[in-house]
Amino acid sequence: MPRASGQKFWLQDHDTDVVSEAPPVQNTWYEVFNAQDVRLIWCVITQSNGETVVKDIEVRWTIDGNVYFISTSLDNNTANWIFRTRAPSTGGTAGLGATDSTVNASSFVDKRGLSFKVDVRITSVPGTNQTLLCECVRETLELT
Repeated sequence: MPRASGQKFWLQDHDTDVVSEAPPVQNTWYEVFNAQDVRLIWCVITQSNGETVVKDIEVRWTIDGNVYFISTSLDNNTANWIFRTRAPSTGGTAGLGATDSTVNASSFVDKRGLSFKVDVRITSVPGTNQTLLCECVRETLELT
């Protein structure tokens, strides 16, 4: 991100970044986006399957080389918003949280990074007609 004095910057809106895998392959990471100078507005995951059972989903954010992670059991056809927390995740780094409440998730918006990557995967055995969906809305910093 350039930091020269006197230059103007603004955030450019982007379409929603989407991973929609049907069927997803177990333990395969799917990249939602990988971009520079990002302001993440929100990120949401959903899974559905023919048996209508809970499945384990993992989300990984890599921000400026730091990895933030969550593994969550996700009900069938229920959206969970992902957000950054101060709680530890695997490896002792600060992690990610998940909630089915947009009100709670909105308290944790506006995560920024010079480099930002979001990945998602299903770790449970996929069910019949299994789908995995992850959607993220972001802005990028642009020089004017």
